[in-house]
Amino acid sequence: MKKLILSLLLVLASTTLMAQKVQDYLGVSDLKFNGIQYHLGFSQNSSTVYLQEYFPKGQTYEKYDDMFTVSVITNVPPIVNPEMAVKAKEEELQGRKNKDVWNWAISNSPDKSEWMIDFMCYLSKNDSLEMIEFDVHKYRMIKVNGSPALQLIFYTHRVYGDDIMPFMHDKLADFRQKALNAIIPFEVDCKVKK
Repeated sequence: MKKLILSLLLVLASTTLMAQKVQDYLGVSDLKFNGIQYHLGFSQNSSTVYLQEYFPKGQTYEKYDDMFTVSVITNVPPIVNPEMAVKAKEEELQGRKNKDVWNWAISNSPDKSEWMIDFMCYLSKNDSLEMIEFDVHKYRMIKVNGSPALQLIFYTHRVYGDDIMPFMHDKLADFRQKALNAIIPFEVDCKVKK
């Protein structure tokens, strides 16, 4: 039942968001993550789901190397929590295994109030890799206007074409550890603006 409710919330989040002009719904127009300054470049919202994507200067929603995302789902049922959200994401990745996802790892804070999942996915054409993507997602509960809300913050890094194999062989392990170390203490204070 819990998984069903969370799955429905996540489906609702992905299907009811309407593209709009870029607007700061969360009170976070810029942020700095892992030494890089990010600027709000894309936003969507519905009555209960807010999503904002941030890019370094010169990168856009259409083409980027790095992206940072902040998403908030308000009015969540009391049984929804970060662990459920991670398990729902893992279930999604399991369904994509060997289609466009290689592997993933789950971790949590000692008090289990925050859960993370990091994973690798890819885009290929004619058996040739065109792009790989490293993602790390962190889920936690926050308060929005005095009510519980589920917050997801995540970092995405993409590598394209001829740069893929050198990145995979020489840089990925260190890159992953650095990203995980940066996101563990990272917090985004959201103030939902209606």
